[in-house]
Amino acid sequence: MTSAQFVYSHDLEIAMVAQMALSSRFTLPAAIAAKLSDITLTGPSQEIVTALDQYQLVPILEVIGASDLAHFHVATFAEKAGILPPNELINLFFGGQITQPAKTWPPLAKQLATLGYTVSALVGQYLFDHQQTFLADLQTFLNAVASHLTATDFKAADAAAQELQTQLAPRLAKEAPLLLAEDLMGKQFRHRGPYQRFFFVPTFFGPTIRIFGRQQTLFIHVPQAQLTPAEIAAMWKALADDTRYAIVRLMDTNGPLRAVDLIDHIGFSAPTISHHLDILRQARLIHVEPVGRAKYYSLNRNRFRQLELILQRLSESKEPQ
Repeated sequence: MTSAQFVYSHDLEIAMVAQMALSSRFTLPAAIAAKLSDITLTGPSQEIVTALDQYQLVPILEVIGASDLAHFHVATFAEKAGILPPNELINLFFGGQITQPAKTWPPLAKQLATLGYTVSALVGQYLFDHQQTFLADLQTFLNAVASHLTATDFKAADAAAQELQTQLAPRLAKEAPLLLAEDLMGKQFRHRGPYQRFFFVPTFFGPTIRIFGRQQTLFIHVPQAQLTPAEIAAMWKALADDTRYAIVRLMDTNGPLRAVDLIDHIGFSAPTISHHLDILRQARLIHVEPVGRAKYYSLNRNRFRQLELILQRLSESKEPQ
């Protein structure tokens, strides 16, 4: 029977903060970013992290997400990751998508290329030859992040995690974990397992991220902030177009679709479809899930639920004061 577990710890939040600090795609809260401003990676390790980031990868979280999250400790990250052979560790960095990763770099590079990852020999061969050095650098970075954060920094995170756990506990006991995960992300997953275990991990500082391999880990962003007037207006503007509305309807009917699928259905050119997808993505009305060389687009149903609540409030009659 598949097990599902709700897990929260300061160590997991530290790992999330470290991953965000190493990525150009995430923005840390200003107060946390200021505390970490003097922490850096240098040399080959920074080059490797930058190379992985261009593929929207989250290597620290991928490694952790493949382990027993209930017993994760920042202090033993490199020790536990270092047990893996280089080919398996590199495969994890790239989402663990290869069933049997090659044991030397050139053939592994070819396997990754079939998934759409063109990785230089400088990066791949370095990871094979200097795996322990790279992990030691990541460990030093994680330790530095941990040393710059205090219990006060986690006060709001602790409260939010406890509230979310209270809300989800009844559902975790009754609902299928995969369906619960889809509902929390507001999207239909393309990768559907089967998974041996599910971990639900609240993160106050980071975004909602799904890690999937033999098990599934869902980092859930809390709390869900109320929409600002600018965000609401951006969503209405994104939907106020015939083509974009047609795209939304197609995703609602068919589930995750590639841009080429939308082109076949709607008939516009690739640049035009990409333009409309960018507007929907910027309004956070759709999710983007890379699958090898392709990108699959699906509705962010959480955002549509928020719009539904706004319409509901506007449609309710108000008693005159």
